[in-house]
Amino acid sequence: MRLKTSSSKNSLSFYVIKDIINNDKRTSKIVEILGTYDSLLQKHKRDPFEWAKEYIAELNRKEKEETLPVTITRHQAKLINKNEQVLLNGGYLFLQQLYHQL
Repeated sequence: MRLKTSSSKNSLSFYVIKDIINNDKRTSKIVEILGTYDSLLQKHKRDPFEWAKEYIAELNRKEKEETLPVTITRHQAKLINKNEQVLLNGGYLFLQQLYHQL
């Protein structure tokens, strides 16, 4: 995600945008409208450019954390309820245990 500013004759607006690739074409999508320069200055009592860059860095950090790989542990002795559907792609689990032993 990155910061985009748009200026008109009366104000300067701040947007959070994200680049997306669809069918080998690159496009941008507005994720959030942050506001105008004056409104952000009143709200945060500091330079809106600095605040917006820090805010976007925080959003990027959170997005990276959500895309980290997740390890699921299951116990063989635990029974699964008869009417409960559990779908896990677990073909790699026995290999993962061997890998971690190395």
